[in-house]
Amino acid sequence: TSARILAVDLSLASLSYAKRMADRAGLSNVEFAQADIMKLGALGRQFDFIDASGVLHHLADPWEGWRILLSLLRPGGAMQVGLYSELGRRGIVAARALIAERGYRAVADDIRRCRADIAAAEDPLLKSVSRGEDFFTIGECRDLLFHVQEHRVTLPAIKSFLAENDLEFRGFILDALTHHRFATRFPQSGAGFDLDRWHAFETDAPDTFAGMYQFSVRKPGAPRQ
Repeated sequence: TSARILAVDLSLASLSYAKRMADRAGLSNVEFAQADIMKLGALGRQFDFIDASGVLHHLADPWEGWRILLSLLRPGGAMQVGLYSELGRRGIVAARALIAERGYRAVADDIRRCRADIAAAEDPLLKSVSRGEDFFTIGECRDLLFHVQEHRVTLPAIKSFLAENDLEFRGFILDALTHHRFATRFPQSGAGFDLDRWHAFETDAPDTFAGMYQFSVRKPGAPRQ
């Protein structure tokens, strides 16, 4: 392929693992760099596509981090974004409140005790956390419930950000069944690109984005030939 890829992470351990996997797959077109997203504005490079599917919601200021990445996107370029949903993470918020109340630390024994408490909880919202795949391993559960910094957003806030930054919403990445349910409720042409309709849909079905909002946007302008 003629594509050139820059993979950026703050963690050297993650980059080392990614480099090993790329070498194992015989990929020679991937460049790896340790960097802080908040300092990428000085990179001096432009990209046709940027994927930020699981990092913005862990930044001190997700919106500013998103703006910095957009400054690196060429006119006509696309960006894939992942952000935590305020509605979709209600159970996680309840679990984090329990962790704070009982003083659990992000160590294996405390994570196990926390999981036992959640699995035995009478509150259905709190107990729902125990149904997720990440709940069942120490490392994944630590990331799920004990992350030092997590921000959650709403679809109206995303819509406002897109308008302020002149971005075109290009749709959610979702399973076929959810798309079908949405289309059944909103059969109008182009409804899938209407965040107001998606907000109404999520309000009635708050677990729709239990993982996160995953969607793509496009920057206006002619793409590079």
